[in-house]
This record gives sequence, structure tokens and C-alpha cells, in this order.
Amino acid sequence: MKALPPFLAVLLVLPISSFAQSDDAPQGPLGNSGFEDRAPEGMFSSIVMAHGQEMVMGQARSFQIVPVNPTKTFYADVPEIFVVFSLQQHDSEFKVYGRWVVERSEGVPPNHVLGTDAMILMTEDESGFVSLKRPKNGWPIGDYKVEIFTGTGSHDMSKVGTLRFQVLPAKASS
Repeated sequence: MKALPPFLAVLLVLPISSFAQSDDAPQGPLGNSGFEDRAPEGMFSSIVMAHGQEMVMGQARSFQIVPVNPTKTFYADVPEIFVVFSLQQHDSEFKVYGRWVVERSEGVPPNHVLGTDAMILMTEDESGFVSLKRPKNGWPIGDYKVEIFTGTGSHDMSKVGTLRFQVLPAKASS
């Protein structure tokens, strides 16, 4: 029996899922070695949930993205929720993805994915953000998590941590 060419041998051992996903955002459960329930670290010097973000001039005369009103609690009428981060020095381009998940809420199935966002970071970028706008029917009241992934595309996404927050009923105007 003849040996298979190397490229064909590799194709035979790749799982079918390697070819099935064309969308660049993480879709299914992508867990790896205990990172699921802790805040992202390593490449991030800071990472927080916030009501907004703004760009400011940093010490090295470069622009930095900083959080506006950081918190772990949001009201149901907030128009958008942000994850704002600062990075350690890095030597290559990569993407940071956020996947917003409703963990527990009335009328929403557990672990319901609301949406995803991604930001491409270049070697000179020191900070960034991902965000999700309020859904058409509003933010479901309950417990949420944002799963943070990094990589250069869907073929090499790695989950690096999870941030948790709550959405409370909107405040009544006085």
C-alpha cells in the first residue's frame, strides 16, 4: 500500500468542524483548560465593563481608549455595554472577541447568546474595546457574562477569560 501525500494525511485527521465554520466570530462552546470562569489576564494589563469609552492622548503621545463609568451593574435602559481593555506590549496583529451571554433571566433560556463583537488590534495599539448595543426588546433583567476570546481568526480562537455583570430594571424617572 502506498503512503498518502503529507497534505492528504493531514486532511484525514482534521475534525469536520475545522471546515464547517465560515463566520469569524466564536459560535459554539470554546472552552480550554480552566479559563472559563476567571477574568482575562496575561495580555491584558486591565479589562473592565463600562458604560462607554473615550479616546485620550496617552503619556507617549499616542491615543488610548479608556473606560467611562466602569461598573459591573447596568440598568435595562442603557443603550450599549462596553468591555474596555489595556494591553501588555505585543508583537503581532490579533483580534479580541467578546461574546455576550445571558446566564440567567426570566423568559430567556439559560446561557442564551445575545451577540458578539470583535476588534482588530495592530502592534502599535495599547488599548481597545468591544461592545454590544441594547437588543430591540431591551436588555433582559438578570445575570450575564462576556466571554473574551483572542486569535487571528476563527481557526485559532482561544478563550482567555470571562467577565460577569448584572442588568437591573430601569430606574423610574423622578
